[in-house]
Amino acid sequence: MSSFISNSEPNAPIHRRYLIVFFGTVLVGVVLAALFNRAVNPYSLFPSDWISSDSKPETFSHLRMVKAAQVKYVRPSAIILGSSRAETGLDPHHSMWPSRPVYNLGLSDAGTYEIFRYFQHASEVAPIKDVLLLLDYAAFLEGGHTAPDFAEGRLATFPDGSPNPTAAWDDYLMGLLSWDACKGSLATIFQWDADKRYLDDGSRDAKTEERRVINKGGAAVAFRAYEARALPALASSSPILGAVEMSHLDRILTLARTKGISLRLVIAPMHGRYQEMMVQTGHWPTYENWKRRITTIVEAEGRRSKASPFPLFDFGVYDELTTGTVPERGLAEFYFEASHFTKALGDHVLQRALSFPDDHSHIPPGGFGRLLRSESIGTHLEAIRVAQKNYQTTHSEELMPLR
Repeated sequence: MSSFISNSEPNAPIHRRYLIVFFGTVLVGVVLAALFNRAVNPYSLFPSDWISSDSKPETFSHLRMVKAAQVKYVRPSAIILGSSRAETGLDPHHSMWPSRPVYNLGLSDAGTYEIFRYFQHASEVAPIKDVLLLLDYAAFLEGGHTAPDFAEGRLATFPDGSPNPTAAWDDYLMGLLSWDACKGSLATIFQWDADKRYLDDGSRDAKTEERRVINKGGAAVAFRAYEARALPALASSSPILGAVEMSHLDRILTLARTKGISLRLVIAPMHGRYQEMMVQTGHWPTYENWKRRITTIVEAEGRRSKASPFPLFDFGVYDELTTGTVPERGLAEFYFEASHFTKALGDHVLQRALSFPDDHSHIPPGGFGRLLRSESIGTHLEAIRVAQKNYQTTHSEELMPLR
């Protein structure tokens, strides 16, 4: 026994030195990684970059993390809410915005719950005065889900509106100390290509979107490629409005009223070809019913609050702006494909919506940007059906593949 002890004691200092060197090396590596990721700031978790970059390629893959952080530092007076259609087509720099700065808080594939929660978050961390909410029919269908990168813990409030004192702690750990963050920092430094490119105002970069269309072969090819994906998806989805999904709209209205925020709601301007897909897949009657339902919800909130209802505009119509011919080569003026519209069309939407109440009474039933009211929505929907039949007749050859 004594021999064993005497032989092992001289090795003890070596073991201690090994452990000290090992853990010291690990600690230095962790500190260097954290400093590197803080300097590059690939997910915009901090208000400034120590190493400047032209763009953040990791924004799209970590969109909900990036935008939750950015809205805290931009501290906008106005925000844009909605899905990818909002972030692609609505310009935060449009001249009609009544307050600035404006941040595009649109989220790709966002459901109504996510939109509500990010509105809660933004109104908690920034002095929001004006909100424009782009409404997408698909977000209100039964069985809605949150995106894989959605996390309650990163938002400044809990769903009941109470403050979240540990908001974004997990994001900071991941953004500083993860291998994913190191790869994101390298992607940012070397400006690796990304599927989508985002600007500092939260909107998608139009030049990147245009380049994607051109690389596919032009607008007609881009339209057909999108329709090949969207048509089966629409056909397989049930045309049933979800009670839970609809209830989140009422929560958005209530929050805006409670906070004294000016809210404008707009129904997304889908191309006539997308609307035809809704006809072919049996969604059109539910789409009309959805317009009636959201009109009722908006007006009920106004009565409950003893105030004028928030304005609701319908851009989901058949109009010269939404039914333009799709060129075989080059770009279409108002659409990247049948679902996502360009800022050129978005400017028409913002001009109508942001000029309220001064510039709306002349819009006829079925017209682009018609203000919806329950007493006149029947006439409006009938006018859209007439325009729809005319479009189907005049574009029958173009629409044949969809049938």
